[in-house]
Amino acid sequence: MALFDVQNIGFAQNGKIIIEDVNLSIEKGTVTGFLGKSGCGKTTLIKLISGILVPTTGKSFFEGNDIQTMNKVKNLDFRRRCSFIFQDAALWANQDIMQNLILPLKIHFPKMPLEQMKMEVELACEKVNFTRALNLRPADLSAGEQKKVAFARAMITKPEIIFLDEITAALDIASSDLIMGLLKEFVDAGNTMVYVSHSNDFIKNFQGTLHIIEEGKLQSSRKAGRTDIDKLMDKIDGEDGAKE
Repeated sequence: MALFDVQNIGFAQNGKIIIEDVNLSIEKGTVTGFLGKSGCGKTTLIKLISGILVPTTGKSFFEGNDIQTMNKVKNLDFRRRCSFIFQDAALWANQDIMQNLILPLKIHFPKMPLEQMKMEVELACEKVNFTRALNLRPADLSAGEQKKVAFARAMITKPEIIFLDEITAALDIASSDLIMGLLKEFVDAGNTMVYVSHSNDFIKNFQGTLHIIEEGKLQSSRKAGRTDIDKLMDKIDGEDGAKE
């Protein structure tokens, strides 16, 4: 049984079709990338697969269970095992960094002592080299710092599956290398990673199965070698070099 099984999934908004009739499966312990021009629907697709968005048509199954009809217990377990990092970090603006990071622990490990939760937060920050005060609000941080906090928040529950939307966007080279190193450890441990990226370097390091999305449709799937990535991305971006 596939970890995720996507059947005829589609999504429309305001009368516009964004994703149309996509079928695919994602196996446990694999890396899956979605590539395509800006606006092609790839971010929407990974939100549909992960259950963040409700599909207009079709279904996304996790371990044989329709994500949208899971009972409360199964859904909570799924959310503990599966994390999503948004391109814009999506931190709670009205909460400080400690509150942002401790919230997943309160939801998924309610019996954990508060002091232990705080220690877990500090350890998560240490791993991503975030050294600023934890009583700051997201607005006090740079875009790169917000992304590192978002990564720490996603990993704090020790998930088995992670969805990434342009994880290296807004990160400097050192921070990008750090995050990719942590993700390499995550994948090497047998976990599952699903990503959207326009970074040639990231795609070369995390190839796996690559799905090409064009105008909301799955056009092709392949396993490209490192030497193929630059040509593939040049073809996707075209002459205008569109980025997402």
